[in-house]
Amino acid sequence: MLKSVLEILATTPQKLKLEISSLSRREMVTPPAPGKWSVQQVLAHLADVEEFGMRARVAAMLEQENPTLASFDQDARAVELMYNTLDPHRSLASLTIQRRTNVSWLQKLRPAQLKRSGVHQTVGKISVEELITEWAFHDLGHLKQILEIKRYALYPRIGNMRAFYELR
Repeated sequence: MLKSVLEILATTPQKLKLEISSLSRREMVTPPAPGKWSVQQVLAHLADVEEFGMRARVAAMLEQENPTLASFDQDARAVELMYNTLDPHRSLASLTIQRRTNVSWLQKLRPAQLKRSGVHQTVGKISVEELITEWAFHDLGHLKQILEIKRYALYPRIGNMRAFYELR
Protein backbone atom coordinates (compact mmCIF):
# COMPACT_ATOMS: atom_id res chain seq x y z
CA MET A 1 0.00 0.00 0.00
CA LEU A 2 2.78 2.42 0.86
CA LYS A 3 4.25 1.86 -2.60
CA SER A 4 1.20 3.49 -4.24
CA VAL A 5 1.32 6.34 -1.71
CA LEU A 6 4.99 7.00 -2.50
CA GLU A 7 4.16 6.90 -6.21
CA ILE A 8 1.61 9.69 -5.71
CA LEU A 9 4.17 11.71 -3.76
CA ALA A 10 6.86 11.14 -6.39
CA THR A 11 4.69 12.15 -9.34
CA THR A 12 2.81 15.13 -7.91
CA PRO A 13 5.37 17.78 -8.95
CA GLN A 14 5.30 16.61 -12.57
CA LYS A 15 1.50 16.56 -12.57
CA LEU A 16 1.43 20.10 -11.19
CA LYS A 17 3.94 21.26 -13.79
CA LEU A 18 1.80 19.82 -16.56
CA GLU A 19 -1.38 21.42 -15.23
CA ILE A 20 0.09 24.89 -14.85
CA SER A 21 2.04 24.86 -18.12
CA SER A 22 -0.82 26.35 -20.12
CA LEU A 23 -1.80 29.00 -17.55
CA SER A 24 -0.95 32.65 -17.97
CA ARG A 25 0.47 34.62 -15.06
CA ARG A 26 -2.92 36.27 -14.63
CA GLU A 27 -4.68 32.90 -14.50
CA MET A 28 -2.21 31.70 -11.86
CA VAL A 29 -2.58 34.70 -9.55
CA THR A 30 -6.35 35.17 -9.81
CA PRO A 31 -8.41 33.36 -7.17
CA PRO A 32 -11.44 31.55 -8.63
CA ALA A 33 -13.75 33.21 -6.07
CA PRO A 34 -13.50 35.45 -3.01
CA GLY A 35 -11.88 33.61 -0.13
CA LYS A 36 -10.48 30.87 -2.38
CA TRP A 37 -6.80 30.33 -3.11
CA SER A 38 -5.26 31.01 -6.51
CA VAL A 39 -2.92 28.53 -8.21
CA GLN A 40 -0.08 30.76 -7.02
CA GLN A 41 -1.18 30.36 -3.40
CA VAL A 42 -1.73 26.61 -3.72
CA LEU A 43 1.80 26.11 -5.05
CA ALA A 44 3.28 28.33 -2.31
CA HIS A 45 1.37 26.31 0.29
CA LEU A 46 2.60 22.99 -1.10
CA ALA A 47 6.22 24.16 -1.03
CA ASP A 48 5.79 25.50 2.51
CA VAL A 49 3.97 22.52 3.99
CA GLU A 50 6.43 20.08 2.41
CA GLU A 51 9.07 20.91 4.97
CA PHE A 52 7.23 22.43 7.91
CA GLY A 53 4.03 20.43 7.92
CA MET A 54 4.97 17.04 6.55
CA ARG A 55 8.68 16.20 6.73
CA ALA A 56 9.12 17.87 10.11
CA ARG A 57 6.29 15.84 11.62
CA VAL A 58 7.57 12.53 10.24
CA ALA A 59 11.08 13.36 11.47
CA ALA A 60 9.75 14.22 14.93
CA MET A 61 7.98 10.86 15.17
CA LEU A 62 11.13 9.03 14.08
CA GLU A 63 13.44 10.91 16.44
CA GLN A 64 11.27 11.32 19.54
CA GLU A 65 9.01 9.13 21.62
CA ASN A 66 5.34 10.14 21.04
CA PRO A 67 6.04 13.79 20.21
CA THR A 68 3.32 16.42 20.22
CA LEU A 69 2.75 17.52 16.62
CA ALA A 70 1.63 21.11 16.25
CA SER A 71 -1.31 21.99 14.06
CA PHE A 72 -0.48 23.74 10.79
CA ASP A 73 -2.63 26.84 10.37
CA GLN A 74 -2.49 27.14 6.59
CA ASP A 75 -4.49 30.36 6.46
CA ALA A 76 -2.22 32.07 8.97
CA ARG A 77 0.87 30.80 7.11
CA ALA A 78 -0.56 32.08 3.83
CA VAL A 79 -0.78 35.58 5.30
CA GLU A 80 2.48 35.41 7.25
CA LEU A 81 4.54 34.16 4.30
CA MET A 82 2.51 36.19 1.78
CA TYR A 83 1.69 33.24 -0.48
CA ASN A 84 -0.05 35.70 -2.83
CA THR A 85 3.28 37.42 -3.63
CA LEU A 86 5.41 34.35 -4.27
CA ASP A 87 6.41 33.34 -7.78
CA PRO A 88 4.42 30.18 -8.62
CA HIS A 89 7.21 28.71 -10.76
CA ARG A 90 9.71 29.16 -7.93
CA SER A 91 7.29 27.58 -5.49
CA LEU A 92 6.91 24.58 -7.78
CA ALA A 93 10.69 24.35 -8.25
CA SER A 94 11.15 24.39 -4.47
CA LEU A 95 8.51 21.71 -4.01
CA THR A 96 10.11 19.57 -6.74
CA ILE A 97 13.55 19.68 -5.12
CA GLN A 98 12.21 19.05 -1.62
CA ARG A 99 9.94 16.26 -2.82
CA ARG A 100 12.71 14.40 -4.60
CA THR A 101 14.73 14.40 -1.37
CA ASN A 102 11.73 13.50 0.78
CA VAL A 103 10.59 10.58 -1.37
CA SER A 104 14.11 9.16 -1.35
CA TRP A 105 14.16 9.49 2.45
CA LEU A 106 10.68 7.96 2.86
CA GLN A 107 11.56 4.97 0.65
CA LYS A 108 14.28 4.02 3.13
CA LEU A 109 11.97 3.79 6.12
CA ARG A 110 11.64 0.35 7.70
CA PRO A 111 8.32 -1.23 8.75
CA ALA A 112 9.00 -0.56 12.44
CA GLN A 113 9.56 3.13 11.70
CA LEU A 114 6.22 3.35 9.88
CA LYS A 115 4.49 2.21 13.07
CA ARG A 116 6.01 4.96 15.22
CA SER A 117 3.56 7.60 16.32
CA GLY A 118 2.98 11.06 17.67
CA VAL A 119 0.08 13.06 19.05
CA HIS A 120 -1.33 15.67 16.73
CA GLN A 121 -2.71 18.66 18.64
CA THR A 122 -6.03 18.51 16.80
CA VAL A 123 -6.70 14.87 15.90
CA GLY A 124 -4.73 12.90 18.49
CA LYS A 125 -2.54 9.86 17.90
CA ILE A 126 -1.25 9.27 14.35
CA SER A 127 1.41 6.95 12.96
CA VAL A 128 4.18 7.71 10.51
CA GLU A 129 2.44 5.56 7.91
CA GLU A 130 -0.86 7.41 8.41
CA LEU A 131 0.87 10.77 8.03
CA ILE A 132 2.66 9.69 4.86
CA THR A 133 -0.67 8.50 3.47
CA GLU A 134 -2.28 11.82 4.43
CA TRP A 135 0.60 13.59 2.66
CA ALA A 136 -0.42 11.92 -0.61
CA PHE A 137 -4.11 12.56 0.09
CA HIS A 138 -3.24 16.23 0.67
CA ASP A 139 -1.37 16.35 -2.65
CA LEU A 140 -4.35 14.95 -4.53
CA GLY A 141 -6.69 17.44 -2.88
CA HIS A 142 -4.57 20.38 -4.03
CA LEU A 143 -4.12 18.89 -7.50
CA LYS A 144 -7.91 18.64 -7.69
CA GLN A 145 -8.12 22.24 -6.47
CA ILE A 146 -5.91 23.42 -9.34
CA LEU A 147 -8.00 21.42 -11.82
CA GLU A 148 -11.14 23.07 -10.42
CA ILE A 149 -9.56 26.53 -10.84
CA LYS A 150 -8.86 25.68 -14.48
CA ARG A 151 -12.40 24.38 -14.88
CA TYR A 152 -13.89 27.56 -13.41
CA ALA A 153 -11.85 29.60 -15.90
CA LEU A 154 -13.38 27.66 -18.81
CA TYR A 155 -16.95 27.82 -17.57
CA PRO A 156 -17.83 31.34 -18.85
CA ARG A 157 -16.60 30.35 -22.32
CA ILE A 158 -18.86 27.34 -22.88
CA GLY A 159 -21.96 29.39 -23.70
CA ASN A 160 -25.33 27.70 -23.43
CA MET A 161 -23.65 24.42 -22.48
CA ARG A 162 -23.45 25.89 -18.96
CA ALA A 163 -27.00 24.58 -18.55
CA PHE A 164 -25.48 21.12 -18.03
CA TYR A 165 -23.20 22.19 -15.18
CA GLU A 166 -23.45 23.69 -11.74
CA LEU A 167 -20.30 25.13 -10.22
CA ARG A 168 -19.98 25.08 -6.45
